[in-house]
Amino acid sequence: MPSAQNLPRPRALRLLDTVRWVLPLVLGVVAWVFEWTEHLSAEHEPLTPGFYGEVLLFGVVGPVVVAIVLTWVRRLVVTLEATTSALEAVNRDLETIVAERTANLQAATGELADRNRQLARANEELRELDRMKSDFVSLVSHQLRAPLTNINGALELVSQDAELLPAASQRTLRILAEEGHRLSHMIETILDVSRLEAGQLTPSAGPVALEPLLARVCASVVANEADRRDWKLEVTPELPPVWADETLLEEIVRNLVENAVRYSRPGQPIDVSARRAPGSVTISVADRGPGIPAEKQRDIFRSFFRLDQSESAPGGYGLGLYFADKLVRAQGGEILVESPIWPDRVAPGTRFLFTLPVVEEVPSEDESDTPGTSVPAAQE
Repeated sequence: MPSAQNLPRPRALRLLDTVRWVLPLVLGVVAWVFEWTEHLSAEHEPLTPGFYGEVLLFGVVGPVVVAIVLTWVRRLVVTLEATTSALEAVNRDLETIVAERTANLQAATGELADRNRQLARANEELRELDRMKSDFVSLVSHQLRAPLTNINGALELVSQDAELLPAASQRTLRILAEEGHRLSHMIETILDVSRLEAGQLTPSAGPVALEPLLARVCASVVANEADRRDWKLEVTPELPPVWADETLLEEIVRNLVENAVRYSRPGQPIDVSARRAPGSVTISVADRGPGIPAEKQRDIFRSFFRLDQSESAPGGYGLGLYFADKLVRAQGGEILVESPIWPDRVAPGTRFLFTLPVVEEVPSEDESDTPGTSVPAAQE
């Protein structure tokens, strides 16, 4: 006969219900028969209070207690049955959820793998397009540089006898010369950007005295501008030299100053400063222009991006800040933007900053040419 533990639960409950009623009844009958036989049949004792007490204890109280205990056990079994059913339902739900989530995860993993492959293909196509764009720009720039050089040379020859020409012709000749030099500078910038992106423009760092370089660039840029304006240069006293590529550093400052002159209001000065910091020097160029919205402050470093593209916008090609940012990054730095900087609603202004390490000790030529010799820069 199988045990009650192995029986189906409804059958076990029915068996327990039967035992709960039958067992106390059997115990009561057995107690009555035993007491009756012991006291009346075997010993012929009269019905004394002791007889009635034993019968009450063993024939009534005992079976009632057994019935109560069995009822309590039945309630425990019912509770266990309900708890077990609930746990089984929860387990089934969890198994269903796990199966669904696993299927969804597998589908998502497959979809993610497909997306990654698509992104890899798109990235490769973009790289190829970028390479083709760089090759095209480089080719066009090379093709333009030769005829522009001839044009600029011819204009310089004609300019030698410009005083013999009428005033209108002299003005036209001056405009042609300025535009020719500006176009040549733009082509040189494009070629430098192409070389930098191709890894062919490698910085050659060395000690650079900042104050004369900044003064030279500011004077040169302002002198070439049609609208004359002042510029302010603030340099920390006894400023040490910085470790940088002098040619590239001059190009960075030139692009930042030209951008400041281009967007500042006429007659407003350009503020250039170089301030000492622990182990470095921070160079900043501030203008008094319309400012740059916060959401556009990273876009201005994209190639050919211009914040104002209206017909009345200042001249430019959207390459100056892009090239300056590339050159600073090539030397391990980053250009930061602050705007607004002045309490002026019309011209809140913009400040560009970048940091270069200082040179505490200038190595000799023999030391700098020795392989493995490090230059002690940015030390405090």
